Amino acid sequence: MSSPVTPSASPETPTASAVPDESTMDHGSPDSIHVMVNKLNPLDPADYAPEDLHVPDVPASKASMELRDEAAGAAEDLFAAAADEGVDLTLVSAYRSYGYQQGTYGGWVERYGQAEADRISARPGFSEHQTGLAMDVGAADGACTLEQCFGDTPEGAWVAEHAAEHGWIIRYPDGAEDVTGYSPEPWHLRYVGTEAAAGVVRSGGVLETAWGFDPAPDYGPDSAP
Repeated sequence: MSSPVTPSASPETPTASAVPDESTMDHGSPDSIHVMVNKLNPLDPADYAPEDLHVPDVPASKASMELRDEAAGAAEDLFAAAADEGVDLTLVSAYRSYGYQQGTYGGWVERYGQAEADRISARPGFSEHQTGLAMDVGAADGACTLEQCFGDTPEGAWVAEHAAEHGWIIRYPDGAEDVTGYSPEPWHLRYVGTEAAAGVVRSGGVLETAWGFDPAPDYGPDSAP
């Protein structure tokens, strides 16, 4: 596999001294913007739902998609910065409830079988989308929507380079499936805040590595769907 994608730093990226001590972050509470959610770290409670969901004022493929308030503001900043440089993004997916994710994951299992579904979709209670801190983005013209080739589009390249400046990281970068447990998704962004995002970039672009978590390529024995 190729090395994980590392968005390039910019003058606006906080310096090392500005990045918070990782040990002070709350990775366990679902209300924390630094919560860790992967195949070994489910949400607790499993049916968690944020209380501060907000519809960001950005172009979207369908109405009423929501993010947590802080993430919604950061999404607006990201989209505005892209538009200022002639890059037109669209919001493809945002918050998903536990019940919604049940249907999404179940559909992939029916289509591809459980092993392949686990590479491309999270089980309910294990989805970053359920936190309200994750969004899928695409090109306004629909090129490579939710496909790996999105990373090769001008929009995907811009997101890879500039997302961290606005507090977002590419959560499942190329070359990191043995750590994240998911095939590459250049469209899936996770909000962690600008300072934490800068730290993730400097650490190689993989959240588990940056935050000192063990690789999570597979679900634990007690997490049957």
